[in-house]
Amino acid sequence: MPGLIPDSFIEELLGRIDIVEIIERRVPLKKAGREFQARCPFHDEKTPSFTVSPQKQFYHCFGCGAHGSAIGFLMNYEGLEFPDAVEDLARHAGLQVPREGGSKPRPSEGLYTMMDKAADWYRAQLKDSTEAIEYLKGRGLSGEISAYFGVGFAPAGWDNLIKQFGTDEKRLALLRRAGMLSQGKSGEYDKFRHRIMFPIHDRRGRVIGFGGRAL
Repeated sequence: MPGLIPDSFIEELLGRIDIVEIIERRVPLKKAGREFQARCPFHDEKTPSFTVSPQKQFYHCFGCGAHGSAIGFLMNYEGLEFPDAVEDLARHAGLQVPREGGSKPRPSEGLYTMMDKAADWYRAQLKDSTEAIEYLKGRGLSGEISAYFGVGFAPAGWDNLIKQFGTDEKRLALLRRAGMLSQGKSGEYDKFRHRIMFPIHDRRGRVIGFGGRAL
């Protein structure tokens, strides 16, 4: 039975690969200053708003809010599970994925749980935001349609998600790995603020990320 993939290996793997190379094999990229741009592969658009940063080793779409590391990109683009995405990148880097024994849950399971909880919380916030509800109605999305697709709302404020879920260092670490936090001069803050939130699911229906539309 496969064991746990050590966090130290995940860090080593992400340090060895180049996210630009990984994404460029699947999406045509164009150099734009220090970064690369393309039309987002996760939503329809005419003007490129999908950015890949070689320095930060992250991708981000300013149109839909999709973002993450090379692992998250493969999970989203290829529909892979977390361990499969790690294996794919490890083969590309010429590395063997180590496994720790035992029956502990895989790191991805904690991430899935955190993402599900975040999605539930965003959905609950939508019910209390008249502005967000009217925005959706104005674009033809009724309450029934929004509920069916799990649409939510990230309220304004810098630390709503952190206060709700980042109650200890372990949970904060999960929020970081999920790409839900940003780092500023004064510390960490919520990545998504005052945005309509669209959950992104894998083939098994689990939330693996979010797209956001600013109000």
